[in-house]
Amino acid sequence: MSTKNFILSLLAGVSILSASAFAQSSNGKVAVLNYSAVIRESSEGKRLFAEFEKMVAAKRTELQQKTNEISTLQRQLVEQSASLNPDAQRALNRNIESKNTQLKRDQEDAQKEFTARQQQIVRQIANQLRPVVAKYAQENQISLIVNFSQEVFFVNPAIEITQEVIDQFNNSAASAGSTSGSQ
Repeated sequence: MSTKNFILSLLAGVSILSASAFAQSSNGKVAVLNYSAVIRESSEGKRLFAEFEKMVAAKRTELQQKTNEISTLQRQLVEQSASLNPDAQRALNRNIESKNTQLKRDQEDAQKEFTARQQQIVRQIANQLRPVVAKYAQENQISLIVNFSQEVFFVNPAIEITQEVIDQFNNSAASAGSTSGSQ
C-alpha cells in the first residue's frame, strides 16, 4: 500500500468515525433543503430576479439596436456597392468591422455583468437565509441540513424542509420590511 493510499484510507476512517460520533452525540436528525428552490421561490428571490430580468431585457434591447445598425450598414454596402468608389467601400467595410468588434465586446461584457449579478443575488439571499435556516434547525432539533440542489438519487419527503424554510424566510423578510418601514 502506498503512502498516499494509506493516508487516504486513514482520513476516510477518521471521517467515518467523526460522523458516527457526531450522530451519537447529537440527536442525529437530518433534513434536506433544495437551496435552488429557495432562491427561485422565495419572495426575495422572485423580487431580485425580476429586477435582474429587467436589466437583461434592457441590455438585450440595446444590443439588438446595435445589431440592427450593423445589418443596415451591411445592406447599404450590398445595395450601393456598384455606385460606391473603392475608398468609400473600404471605409464602410471598416465601419462595419469596427461595429461588429464592438458588439462582440459589448455582448461579452454583458454576459460577465449578468453572471456577476446572478452571483451577487445568490450571495445576498444566502446571507439572509443563513440565520433563518439556523433558527429552523435549532427549533426543530436538526443536527444536519444538506443542500440537495444538485443531483440526488432519492430523498425521503419526510426530511425535505424546503417549503417550510421558504415560508419562514418569506415571513422573516416581511417582518424585517415592516420593522424598517415603521421606524
